Amino acid sequence: MRRFATHPHAKEIIAHGDIMIEKIHDDVFRIHIPLPNSPLKLLNAYCVKGDKRNLLIDTGFNRPECRDALLGGLNELEVRTESLDILVTHRHADHSGLAPDLMTHPETRAFADPEEADALNKFTRGESYWGQGLRERMAHGFSEEEVEALKTGHPGIRYVGSREIDFIPVQDGAELVYGRRKLRVIRTPGHTPGHLTLYEPSLKLYFSGDHILGDITPNITNWTGVNDSLGDYLKSLEAVRSLDVALVLPGHRSLFPDMEKRIQELKKHHAVRLDEVRRILKQESATGYAVASRMTWSLRNIVWKDFPIGQKFFATGEALSHLDRLLAVGEAVREKKDGLVYYSLTQPDT
Repeated sequence: MRRFATHPHAKEIIAHGDIMIEKIHDDVFRIHIPLPNSPLKLLNAYCVKGDKRNLLIDTGFNRPECRDALLGGLNELEVRTESLDILVTHRHADHSGLAPDLMTHPETRAFADPEEADALNKFTRGESYWGQGLRERMAHGFSEEEVEALKTGHPGIRYVGSREIDFIPVQDGAELVYGRRKLRVIRTPGHTPGHLTLYEPSLKLYFSGDHILGDITPNITNWTGVNDSLGDYLKSLEAVRSLDVALVLPGHRSLFPDMEKRIQELKKHHAVRLDEVRRILKQESATGYAVASRMTWSLRNIVWKDFPIGQKFFATGEALSHLDRLLAVGEAVREKKDGLVYYSLTQPDT
């Protein structure tokens, strides 16, 4: 095992083979969880060590590479499952997939927002639950062949949790205490309908999950039963702006200190995106899939038809969230023709 200094937001790195842990504070650690073949590269799983119990924030995909890194990291930190609590920030498999595998002792507990917990358990039932959601994408422009490809190629489907578990529901404003750390639960809907974040006031740490990321923009998609997920997301950004934060600990990529600056950048990004969608709809009415195909994406030198199917799924969801936002503020309407949903501007010439 070797220890050496690293970026200014971590005191040291503990590296042992493929295990990488960053010490953020004496009792707060980041475990690097690899996400093979994902553009996200890594998940940041955080461990907050207490006197009698310890908290793990997020887990990684349900696949061997993630499991080895996570269990190795917990072992390095001398955290045993009987003293482990798990908080899943949201339903995506890269944050939740290994939670059932960690529930090996009757004293292990798992916390989640009630809505997210329900979705997580339903996802383990396979196509009987998520298949319908994929088929609904055909109304927005996906072909039947693309939907079939998503069933086997979508990582959020391939690497979900192995079984249903009894989550302990946590609500906005709840406090989780681990040693000297008092973590306040803050519900931040947008990225998912019941996304949770945590704020630790004494160190001014904000565990942001996928609500606020420093190096990349969180994907905001449309959700069944949610009228305006982008509007929810923008409200959630405003809801946490007043927090006194010294360091943001996101679910992916780099830690960063200036949350206010990043919030302004994210709001600007979505304003630019909305303008881009308006320009596309000025030309003609279009499905969500068609709008996404004309938007600007960070996959360089790749035309839409060559996008990986998973990226098409995320991009179309992002387009639909912006279209829903225009619907919510009265700038767009939608209609169904020949089984497809088309969007158009209410005042296309302005």
